Amino acid sequence: MIGRKKLKEHYLTIAETKELLERRKAEGMEENPEEPMFYEARVSLEHAERFAKLKPEQAKELKGKLMNLFEWLDERLASKLIDLMPEDYSDIRVIFSKEDYTPSPEEAEEIISLLDEYRE
Repeated sequence: MIGRKKLKEHYLTIAETKELLERRKAEGMEENPEEPMFYEARVSLEHAERFAKLKPEQAKELKGKLMNLFEWLDERLASKLIDLMPEDYSDIRVIFSKEDYTPSPEEAEEIISLLDEYRE
């Protein structure tokens, strides 16, 4: 990507990525119906379709709730929690194993209870 610079950076959940890739595929179908997406984008879309656990609107809402609930939780970690949907404290400890901050068992229970509201 010579000559391009990063304007801004956002962390997306798999559900949000799926929505973005589906939109790009629809745009590509209008331009070139035979080959609407590059190989890498097709593989990424297949992965997102297989592993997205929430709808994009739910993921955005949950990410906002998680970030508002804990001031130490950034967008990257909130996205990771939504993608993995941990079920107990040990799962959360694994996610936070390389982070500077590890949530207490009480905070982990709050996270899990919020995630449980969105689980199918």
